[in-house]
Amino acid sequence: MAGGNFDINVGKTRPGTYVNVKSKRQQKAKGSTRGIAVIPFVGYDWGPNGEFIKLSVDSPDAYLHKLGRSVYDANDFMLMVREIFKNAITCYVYIINAGIAAKATTEDGLTVTAAYPGTRGNDLSVVSAENVLGGFDVTVYMGTEKVEIYEGVKTFGDLVAASVGKYVTFKATTGETDLKAIASLRLAGGDNGTTENSAVTSFLDKVEKIRWNTMCFPITETTLQTVCIAKIKMLRNSVGKYVQAVLPNCKADFEGIINVTNSVILDDGTESGKQLTVAQACAWVAGATAGASKTQSNTYVEYTGAIDIVGVKSNEEAIEAIKNGEFFFSRSDEDKIVVEYDINSLHNFTTDRTSDYAKNRVIRVYDSFAEDLRLNFPPNKFNNDPDGWLIMEGLGRELLNSYGPVSDGGDGSIMNINLEEDFYVDQSRSQGDETFFNVGLHAVDSAEKLYFSVSTR
Repeated sequence: MAGGNFDINVGKTRPGTYVNVKSKRQQKAKGSTRGIAVIPFVGYDWGPNGEFIKLSVDSPDAYLHKLGRSVYDANDFMLMVREIFKNAITCYVYIINAGIAAKATTEDGLTVTAAYPGTRGNDLSVVSAENVLGGFDVTVYMGTEKVEIYEGVKTFGDLVAASVGKYVTFKATTGETDLKAIASLRLAGGDNGTTENSAVTSFLDKVEKIRWNTMCFPITETTLQTVCIAKIKMLRNSVGKYVQAVLPNCKADFEGIINVTNSVILDDGTESGKQLTVAQACAWVAGATAGASKTQSNTYVEYTGAIDIVGVKSNEEAIEAIKNGEFFFSRSDEDKIVVEYDINSLHNFTTDRTSDYAKNRVIRVYDSFAEDLRLNFPPNKFNNDPDGWLIMEGLGRELLNSYGPVSDGGDGSIMNINLEEDFYVDQSRSQGDETFFNVGLHAVDSAEKLYFSVSTR
């Protein structure tokens, strides 16, 4: 009996049973994830200059030696990381450190130098105590905390060889010198130096190389704010990185920039609380924006830990601020400190940038979809022919469905979907290595202005 595979359009001549065995496994549309913030530390007192440090909310102190302190310490830079982590899951810290490293030298020629520049190095000290089993135990302290210990080392050479250099490095004029007891060798001379604007622009250039959602740019200098705004515009419009930056009191009119114009007081256990600058409040906004999904708005979201507002806006001021594209905090009827309106700085609208582009939830939908297109449609994955177009349209429509109504299995971020009209290949223009798509999106916004007409009888 004849058998084998068949072509449904051709058929067979001989009688027989023909079976096509093909995988039913289809390519699934992948979704991008959010929750990644980035922040530059300008003029910080410790750490590797010009390096990104990736922190996770699950283990924020994994790189304690590079930060020089715990994220939970009382320090204004660490405070901003904590505020980011109230909503984000990942935070890239970029340290700009142009300082001088602290150091100290013993009379017999052992030099101890802080691993990184900055005044934090002046809190380092080294103690050497005799080990009962032989040699000496050399302990490095950061303040009162033990951060490194080397047990049973006998000579300067042994110590230099054993050192891991997380907090200090050791150098000796000769490695043959025997170690001695040291009550406390305190490092000194550490200095934070002066941060040049070029170091900040270098950060803005390097940030293209990592994946993130929202930047906290806690810098008030107008020149640097202008450079940051230009960089975000370039990333969104020319590079295809759909990101936003949060700036304090900035002059912007762009959906990629969130302009924060007041701040809060945090409950820190004291009577007066911890008053944040507007720049510091940008950290919470960046974390909340990065952590919000495309189906969430931060309008009226509570600022956890805030007990009061710095720079309360009157009704008239609030109306004017919204018209100017300002992001600010207000007090709710439940006496909570909340986001007044989850908007970005766009406030002059055009046919290409309509008023819905000012809403951050809507922008998250558009940005997430654009990121998902980049993820699912990389170059050189599909054939640019009718078969390839069919596969690409199927994948794109599956992606649309994943954004569609919850009742249809989607996440509810878009509505009014017509699959055939909202995702298709423009076959008349697609040829060679160029493929053109037409995609339609209608983002779902949150019900944030509720109007009731009540008739009394």
